[in-house]
Amino acid sequence: MKVPENFLYYLSMHRDCNERLLASAGQLKAEDLELSLQPQEARLKKMIFAVMGEVHRMKAFVRLQPHGTCVLYGYFKPRHRIEEHICDHFARRNAGIIIVLGNGSESWISLCREGRIWRDHGQGLSESLERLKSALPCTENGTNIQNPDVEGLWQVYYDSQYCPERRNLAAFRRQMPRRDQEAAGLRLMQNKKNATLNDFISD
Repeated sequence: MKVPENFLYYLSMHRDCNERLLASAGQLKAEDLELSLQPQEARLKKMIFAVMGEVHRMKAFVRLQPHGTCVLYGYFKPRHRIEEHICDHFARRNAGIIIVLGNGSESWISLCREGRIWRDHGQGLSESLERLKSALPCTENGTNIQNPDVEGLWQVYYDSQYCPERRNLAAFRRQMPRRDQEAAGLRLMQNKKNATLNDFISD
C-alpha cells in the first residue's frame, strides 16, 4: 500500500485523529510519510493505512438490501469515522436511490442526484428506515411496487461466480478479520458448498 496524495483525508477519518495531529501531518508530503523512519511519521502512516484498509473492505463486503424501490440499506458499524465516505460511495454507484447504512444506534443516509450528494445522519437503522417508509411511498400508478426477487438475483450471480477450487477461507480470514465481518454485517460461512444471500446478511 502506498501513501496517497490526499492522505490527510484518510487520516482525518481515523478514530484517534485530532486537530493537533492533523495540523502536524499537514506540514508533511506523501513522500515524506512514505520514506520516513521516524516514529511519529510511522504512526501516521499506520493510521492512514488502517483507514484505507477498512474503507476497502467495507466497500467490498457491505451488503445492500432493497426497502421498497427507492431505498437500499445495509448494516454498518465501522471502527473508524468512514460512515459518510462509504455511504456516499454507494450513493454514487446507485444514483437516484437513497442509501441508508447503520446499526442499532446510528445511521447515515446519502442520495446522489445530478452529481450532487445529499446527506443525513439519523438514529438507529430501523428508525431511519421507518421514517423513510412514511416519507417516501414509492408507488407507480397509485399501487405499491413489490420488492424485486433479490434472493433469485443473488443466486444467479453467485452461481456465475462461485468456483470451489478458488475457495480459500484462510486467505479470506486474513483479509477480512472477524471484527470487519461484524462491521459489515457478514457471517462467515464454515465449509459450506452452496451459499445463499442469507449467508451474507445479518438478521
